[in-house]
Amino acid sequence: MNVYNPACFLQATMQCARVLSHSILGRTIQLHSLRRLGTSGRLLGYKLAKNLKDCYSLLGISDGCTEAELKEAFIKRAKQYHPDSGSKTADPRKFAQVEEAYRTVQEKLVRERRKEEAEANEEEEEDTGIKHTAPQHRQYLGFEGVGYGTPTQRQKQYQQYKVDRAANRVVDYKVAKLSAMSESVLVLQEKRQARKAKIVQVIDRMVEDMIAESMANGEFDNLPGKGKPLNLQKSEYNPYQDTTTHLINKILNDNGFKPQWVELEVEVRNRIKELRKKLDSKRAAFGPEPFSPQNQKKWNTYLDTFREDIAALNKRIDKYNMIVPIMAKQLGHIKPDREVAKVMEKFRAQEEQEKQQTVETKAEEKTSKEKMRWGILRHWRFTPLNE
Repeated sequence: MNVYNPACFLQATMQCARVLSHSILGRTIQLHSLRRLGTSGRLLGYKLAKNLKDCYSLLGISDGCTEAELKEAFIKRAKQYHPDSGSKTADPRKFAQVEEAYRTVQEKLVRERRKEEAEANEEEEEDTGIKHTAPQHRQYLGFEGVGYGTPTQRQKQYQQYKVDRAANRVVDYKVAKLSAMSESVLVLQEKRQARKAKIVQVIDRMVEDMIAESMANGEFDNLPGKGKPLNLQKSEYNPYQDTTTHLINKILNDNGFKPQWVELEVEVRNRIKELRKKLDSKRAAFGPEPFSPQNQKKWNTYLDTFREDIAALNKRIDKYNMIVPIMAKQLGHIKPDREVAKVMEKFRAQEEQEKQQTVETKAEEKTSKEKMRWGILRHWRFTPLNE
């Protein structure tokens, strides 16, 4: 280019002016934007950390954002302004301001979270009634300062304190749970109960109508068992026994099968009757007391056998008591000495009664003989000789 050419000189001058004007205008706009967003605080004395609104505006988030939203916005701005990102908008100063805004907002969110946690802890402390006493105000550092006396005594008192506290918490929880039931649930339950009552009433009326109609048609005239006493043995039902067990026992009984405890009860009772009857017959065979030495020896031998039989019977009673479903049906042990004493007392009473009857019979015979003798004498005395 020829600098001495006026046209070339004018063209070069205009290009320089255009470049200079663009650079000045861009710098002005950049400074204005940095001043507005706080990205030139170091140059202008602007403190971005003291202006949360500018921090939110710089990050492009709202005032009520969460930590996740803040982190996402920072990553987005970091990719845009980081010097090593390789993007056209990379700016170290702008990235520093974005990072400062991120730290400022993050500290604010952390303070708010800690404040909420502290308030929640205070509310929980009020609800549970647990008061944390500072260590410097405690009489004892161990066992939460509860109790007095030796460490062993305070440990026992602290255990009881924890039990009482747990019981109170359980009660408070149950009360809160019951009080938390909404009225809608109660109304729904009342509606269900009312509907159930209506259904039951409808069924009852329908059954009554069917019974009345059947009676009018004479269907109740030829019922089996009419005019006969009720068979209470079959209709007996144990209210403490479940329906399934009752029906199974009824089916087994109708088909000739009985539960094991029923058969064992019959066996035990029959065996008791048999042993008592045999004891009576043996005692009657030896006659009245006192026994002769030979009979006494035989009687003692039989008593030993009787005691062995009773011991075997008591084992059967134990087995029966283990399988019987009703406690009221259980049987007690048979005591052989008591059974022998009853039999001996019974025969002594019979012997006394026989002796009394013998004495009375002899007295009656003597009286009748006296009457007969006096009658003969009276007849002989008042009879005339000529007769």
